Amino acid sequence: MTDSTIDLISLALDAALMRQTAIATNIANVNTKDYQAMAVDFEKQLNESNEGTLDNIKPVYEFTDTQTSIDEQIASSVKNATQYRALIKGLNHKLAIMKLAVQGNNQ
Repeated sequence: MTDSTIDLISLALDAALMRQTAIATNIANVNTKDYQAMAVDFEKQLNESNEGTLDNIKPVYEFTDTQTSIDEQIASSVKNATQYRALIKGLNHKLAIMKLAVQGNNQ
């Protein structure tokens, strides 16, 4: 039996890791002529999913059509780190609830 919440958080954590890698690559190449910034397509896939399942959803890298600045990438990094921490916190809460359901409240 799988838990769809844990599956979704797992996918989102994968996307956050990939996004951090893309941001690091973008920062490393910010002064490279004609460099196309990388991004991660995940949330768009979730919004477009009509099936209600996560089977066909997988974070993927994509190249953008625009140049990027170091300031944009740093802001993206901070946003991504904040989302990552929120996902970990949510996962911890979910697992704590599951543990309580299995073990009961034996204090």
